[in-house]
Amino acid sequence: MSYLGSERRAVDRREPRIVDVRPTFAHIDLHALGNNLRRVRDTVGSGCRILAVVKADAYGHGALDASRALVEAGAWGLAVSLVEEGIELRQAGIRGPIIVLGGVSPGSEDVIVHRALTPVVWEPEQLEMLGCAVARSGAPPLSVHLKIDTGMSRLGVLPKDLGNLVDGLSRAAKQHLCIEGVMTHLACADEEHDDHTLGQLRIYSECLETLGRRGLKPEIRHVCNSAGLVRYPAAHFDMVRPGIALYGAASSRACALPGLEMAMSFHSRILAIRELPAGVSVSYGHRAVLKRDSRLGLVPVGYGDGYARKMSGRAEVLVRGHRCRVVGNITMDLSMIDVTDIPGARVGEKVTLLGDQGHGNIGLYEMSEWADLIPYEVLCGISKRVPRRA
Repeated sequence: MSYLGSERRAVDRREPRIVDVRPTFAHIDLHALGNNLRRVRDTVGSGCRILAVVKADAYGHGALDASRALVEAGAWGLAVSLVEEGIELRQAGIRGPIIVLGGVSPGSEDVIVHRALTPVVWEPEQLEMLGCAVARSGAPPLSVHLKIDTGMSRLGVLPKDLGNLVDGLSRAAKQHLCIEGVMTHLACADEEHDDHTLGQLRIYSECLETLGRRGLKPEIRHVCNSAGLVRYPAAHFDMVRPGIALYGAASSRACALPGLEMAMSFHSRILAIRELPAGVSVSYGHRAVLKRDSRLGLVPVGYGDGYARKMSGRAEVLVRGHRCRVVGNITMDLSMIDVTDIPGARVGEKVTLLGDQGHGNIGLYEMSEWADLIPYEVLCGISKRVPRRA
């Protein structure tokens, strides 16, 4: 054995994992995820299925761990946007229904069948591709969910075309596909003054009648997102599709479900402390000028981590449970905080950017307002280089 070889092994044994080195991380409370799903269950009742939406890496919470926690807590199935997201879950050993909300792109049909994903469909071409893929594979009929555009003007078959779509199904589609569900998506359920949802629900009911006249009575009718399940209990039907609610939040306070727990908190530590006199300008652009002699803490988090630059001069963080303001422009990798009023603050001190510390709290809605973003963007925007720790 060479000396070089033994030295390399010794170095490898001493080298820490990256996740243990960086002081900036997002803590994911898997117990809170389970509690939030059970809170949704209490709201919709035991007879209504829950399709847990875990697209976009479970809204930034980590799709694999979040999916396992939600299934364990009683989710009927999981919803993703992309076929690739569904494949990731299957490769991790997650079974049960996985609904692909984003539809069927040409070339994806064979892997959809192979991985037993359940695609959302709304065009004849999608149904034809899938029917032929099932026929090629020799697999049993594939479940699909038919989406109707009742007013979102995005994805879905228009109500006027629904009858022709169903009547025109090819033999392959009829033989190899099962329309398990019929869905629509609410456009304005989270608006304080919502004048559109009841109209969408009326159109959806009319479309169900159209299908019924053709002998189609899908097993699962689903309409409600997080806001919808809170504000329109009559529209729970057979299944609801909570997303943001499972992570402890809402698109606005007006449609928040009481009793939820935030599943993500965001933390770092003070990397260095600068003692600077009054009159000094701070960070890019020199837009902040110190009005007093100050102690500034350097925190290794910036817009490259999803800590939005637009919060510069507006955001606050917690140190020892006390609020400290962010000073100067947030940069890609670093932010400066004013710890002048916390005389004992030192290098290595924990900094909470989102969540609880001591008796203090930095809330998601507050951070959203600082960043001029919706809560979804704040959570999804915390970048991949921020380790997620359960």
